Amino acid sequence: MKPLPLTPETQAVFARIRTYDWTLRVFGMTQGQAWRLVETSVKNRIDAAGVAVQERNQYRSCVWEMLKAFRTETGEPLARALELAIRKWANFGLAPALLQELLCICFLRFEQVGYAMPTATLPASGKKRGPKPRRLPRRSYEKALNKGRISRRRSGAPEEQIAGHREGSAHAAVIADRLRPVLAERGIPGGQFVSYFAFAQKLGRYARNYSGDTLRMAASDLVDLYEAKDIDGDTLRAIARSLFDISPLP
Repeated sequence: MKPLPLTPETQAVFARIRTYDWTLRVFGMTQGQAWRLVETSVKNRIDAAGVAVQERNQYRSCVWEMLKAFRTETGEPLARALELAIRKWANFGLAPALLQELLCICFLRFEQVGYAMPTATLPASGKKRGPKPRRLPRRSYEKALNKGRISRRRSGAPEEQIAGHREGSAHAAVIADRLRPVLAERGIPGGQFVSYFAFAQKLGRYARNYSGDTLRMAASDLVDLYEAKDIDGDTLRAIARSLFDISPLP
């Protein structure tokens, strides 16, 4: 796994996140509410750093990913998610130091908003008696799209969207069938299948869009990101080699 140097300011932020028993008030806000709190400060810092116009949206996308973590996680999971976001976007070529400055800006702004009061834990009431609710039948993708349960694309007919989903499902099924023997050979328990399958699916999309050195570079960064999630790197490289013929990887 590639080293990710953290500035003293970032380390201090992570220490406070991990050790404070209170939850930031931003936890549970909508994405729009959280963004409005930091929008001006984030834009001013990006402008002051002289970021090229074509890269500014990438920095904002990283900030939006951090905001999602602030809204949905606390404590150690929050610190972990923020560190992964920095690693991910640094691998995309963004400046790690500026990413960490933006993180610190967001944290300090959210801390100014305050912390939520701890809620009292109610005693468990035990299992409720009575019949279990009936499980509704699972809708197909086509029915869910027609009923508005799934948002439609801005371009293209619904039939094209359904066909694209069907093609994607077929790709996923093929990847799953080829992945299982690789994991079984390396003794990976079935409970970890979903994590490795997510990696294989994303790598499959890269393999369909890139080739040569570009593909190897993208695959290397993806392995680094999943290794940071405590997933076995040797197994990830074996998947890249066996399923997509991508080697060697560092």
